Amino acid sequence: MVSLFGNSTTEIQYGYAKNIRDGRGVTAGRAGFTTGDGDALKVIEAYAVRSADNPLSRFIPELRRLEDPILLRGLNRRSEPPRSR
Repeated sequence: MVSLFGNSTTEIQYGYAKNIRDGRGVTAGRAGFTTGDGDALKVIEAYAVRSADNPLSRFIPELRRLEDPILLRGLNRRSEPPRSR
């Protein structure tokens, strides 16, 4: 269901990663983990504990850096339509 509504396909999209401009940073994986609220970082850290050769581990320092609230404000800015005058 998540893949169908999020990616318009019934095939699970494990490799999906995109900034969909919804204010939550990059949305990734089959369940839509996001960088804006830190859940993507938690998933990757948990996976790193279970798998020593986790190829995603290299992204952990950058995901931690992106937790900076000032950076998140810029990265997660929602796309807004132009205002009428």
